[in-house]
Amino acid sequence: MTFNELCEEACRNTSIEPSIMKAAVSEYMKTVQSNVLKGFRVPVGEQFITVYPNLNVSVKDTKNQDGTVKVVATAKMVTANKGKSRLGASVSIKFSQEFASQVSWQKIDERTGAVVEDEDITDGGDTGGENGGGDSGSGGNGNSGNDNPPGELEG
Repeated sequence: MTFNELCEEACRNTSIEPSIMKAAVSEYMKTVQSNVLKGFRVPVGEQFITVYPNLNVSVKDTKNQDGTVKVVATAKMVTANKGKSRLGASVSIKFSQEFASQVSWQKIDERTGAVVEDEDITDGGDTGGENGGGDSGSGGNGNSGNDNPPGELEG
């Protein structure tokens, strides 16, 4: 789906023109980007996604050619200039749970575009289960209580 198509769909049953919607959303996203660059966590819609600046840093022991440890990695060795800047995102628990309860999946044949019947494509081979597939609504990243991906430090 294109951005224009999404704006047109969002304007159905309203008096808002798609061009006005597109302009408003474009300005909103510029503001989101500007605030993320300033270091803020920024919501993209109520109860949907929050985007934030993220810094991924890791250090390793240095070993000699014979495999013995030359320098042991320590927390003091972790510095921002050794990290990689990324954009992080977390999905609200409410939306994640709603998605898991409402989503359904179908396998499509790549060549014909037809639905492939009798194919189990649910998470973990579950054929219906209690949650209907998807994750358990942990916010989209598998961390309980932490919005950052495992092993990543928020910058």
